Amino acid sequence: MNKSIYIILALIGILVMNSCSDDEFLSGNPDMELGTGKVSALYGDSLPFTIKASDVDVPLSTLKAKLFYGEELVSETVIRTKTSGSDYTGKVFVPYYPNVIDGRATLKFVLQNIHFTTTEMEREVVLSRPDFPYVTLVDEMGEEYLMKRQSLYNYSVTGRFPQDMKAYFKTPKVGENGNELTFGWDNENQLSEGKNVDPITFSGTEAEPYEVTFNVLTYAVSPLVNVLFDGEKMIAQDANTYLIQKSFTQGQSIVVVGIDLDGWWINPDYFRKESNGTLTFLPVNGKYRVVANMKQKYFSVTRMNGDEEATLSDDGHGAIWLMGWGVGSPSLDSQFGWNIGSNYCMPEISSKKYQFTGVAGPEHGSSIGQRFRFDYISAKFFFQNGYGGEFSQITLASGTEALLKLTDSKNFELANDVKLEEGATYVLTVDLTAGNDKAVISFKKISDGEVKPQPTLVQTLYFDFGGNESGTRGEPTVSPDNNGNYWNTLVSH
Repeated sequence: MNKSIYIILALIGILVMNSCSDDEFLSGNPDMELGTGKVSALYGDSLPFTIKASDVDVPLSTLKAKLFYGEELVSETVIRTKTSGSDYTGKVFVPYYPNVIDGRATLKFVLQNIHFTTTEMEREVVLSRPDFPYVTLVDEMGEEYLMKRQSLYNYSVTGRFPQDMKAYFKTPKVGENGNELTFGWDNENQLSEGKNVDPITFSGTEAEPYEVTFNVLTYAVSPLVNVLFDGEKMIAQDANTYLIQKSFTQGQSIVVVGIDLDGWWINPDYFRKESNGTLTFLPVNGKYRVVANMKQKYFSVTRMNGDEEATLSDDGHGAIWLMGWGVGSPSLDSQFGWNIGSNYCMPEISSKKYQFTGVAGPEHGSSIGQRFRFDYISAKFFFQNGYGGEFSQITLASGTEALLKLTDSKNFELANDVKLEEGATYVLTVDLTAGNDKAVISFKKISDGEVKPQPTLVQTLYFDFGGNESGTRGEPTVSPDNNGNYWNTLVSH
C-alpha cells in the first residue's frame, strides 16, 4: 500500500515538473502596432509615440523606444508593459547638437516579454533644426535679456553688462513638441545643451555697452574671456579656470591681459606683483603649468617635465611636493591632506632650495593666503605628486627647533606647546645643497601679524527703553522727563 502511494506521488511530481517546464520554455510572441505615416520632428523635440503591444502567450515586460543618429544611440525611453493588447504612449527626446543639419534618424522600438523574447520595429524620422524667433540671455542673478534674431542661427543683444558676466542661453519652445533648451559649459568643458550646464563667462568693457552673440548652429559665442599670459592665450578649461603651459625664466617680467589683477591673491613663492601691474617670475628657469582660477582669483602653478608633472631628480633639481594637514593653498580651506594627487608643488626658488610661504590662520574660514594652521601642523615632503620617493634623512636648521619638531616617519609638526602667531607670515624652506639624503628644513617668521587697533569712541548714543515705574515699563518716556532730559530714563547705564 505504501509503495503504491509513493509511485502515485512520483508520477504527479513528474507531471507538475513537465507542466512547469513547458511554461518556462514557452518563448511567447510579442507583437507591436504603430500608426503608419511619415514621422518628423525638430531637434530638441520630445517626440511622442503610441504603440499597441500584445503577447497572447507570455506576459509582457518592457517597451523601449531608441533613437539613433546613424549608428549612435542618442536617446532612449523605457516603459513597463503590464497588459497585453493595450496602447502605450511615451516620448523620446531628440537631442540638439551643434553643426548637425537637417537629416534622418532611426527610431527603433523593442518589445520584450518576461521570457526575454523580443520583437523590433523601426521607423525613419525626418529631422530639421528649429528656427527660434529669439534667444534669451540669463545672467547669474536671473536677469533676462532678449537676444534678437539677426540672421539664420545668429542672435545678439547689446547692453551695459558687467565686465565679467556669467550667463547662459535659453531658447523658447518651438512647435507642438518643442522644449525650452539651455546652453552653457558641460562637464567636459564644452559648450552644450543640457539642464545642468554651468554659466559662460563673458568679457567686455564695463564702462560702455558691449554685444553678446550666439550662433545656435555652430555654438560660437562672444565675447568670451580672452586671457593672455606672457603674450600667449590661456585655454579655457571650464567656466572658471584657464590654463597655459610654457617655459619661464627667473626674473622674467610677465604681462597679463584680460584679467584685472586688483583683488587677486598673488602666490609670493612664484610671483611678485610690481607697481606697474606686471608679474615677476621668481622660481628657477623651467617649464610650468599656470592655472588661473577666475572665481577665487588666484594662479596655481606646477613645474613640468615636458607634459608630465615634475619630480625631484637625483641631482636635487625639479620639484618637491608638500602633503599633509595644517598646510593648504590658496587657503586652509583647501588643506592638502593625504590624498594622492592633491599635493602642492613647492617651487625651486634658487638652486636646490625650495620654498613655501604663508600666513598663519585658523583651520576653518581662513582667508586667501593663510596657508599655515596656527595651532596644528603635520605634513611631509615627497618627490612626486603622491606617495613614493621621500627623504631618508632630514634635519632642522638652527632656530627652527623652537617652532617645529620631526617625527620618526619624517613628518614635521609644530613643537610641543607651540602656536604660531595668527596673522603673521612664515616661510618654510627645504635646502638640498648638501644632497637629497641631507635635507635641511628651516621655518621662521618673516613678518608680524596685523595689530588690530582698539576701537575709538566717536559718539555716545542713548536709547529710550520706556518708563521704569510699575505699570509703565515699555511705554515711551514722557518728554521731557523730571530732569529735563529728552533721550531716556536709564541715564546711569
